[in-house]
Amino acid sequence: MRLQIEPIHTRRRVRMKDVMTSRPITIGRSETLATAHAIMRKHGVRHLPVLEHNELVGVVSQRDLYLLESLPDVDRDVDRVETAMTSDVYRVGPDEPLGAVCARMAERRLGCAVILERERVIGIFTSTDALRFLGRPS
Repeated sequence: MRLQIEPIHTRRRVRMKDVMTSRPITIGRSETLATAHAIMRKHGVRHLPVLEHNELVGVVSQRDLYLLESLPDVDRDVDRVETAMTSDVYRVGPDEPLGAVCARMAERRLGCAVILERERVIGIFTSTDALRFLGRPS
């Protein structure tokens, strides 16, 4: 079976709400690095939006955790997610076009975009979601 790639003009009409992972798994900024690893393993994800009082304050990736843990004196059972998270989160709305989001993610070399509606996290879009969309049968 030959994989059919959707034409770019079709992808431009697709919105984040059509391709995002809804209700993403999140974590609190004061949770431990070990807890973040456990959540990622349990749910099979590599990115967690980080919340404080239900507001997005960052995102932590599996790569962030591994990088921080490679430093001396880091204890994954003591150190907190806030030490590993990125606070400069790429935030988009649910109606943002897929093409624009993908272009921005590629330009900034980002692994994910967090989808917000009325300042609440409603979804996440990762490179895996993009590949899933591209690989779906037409």
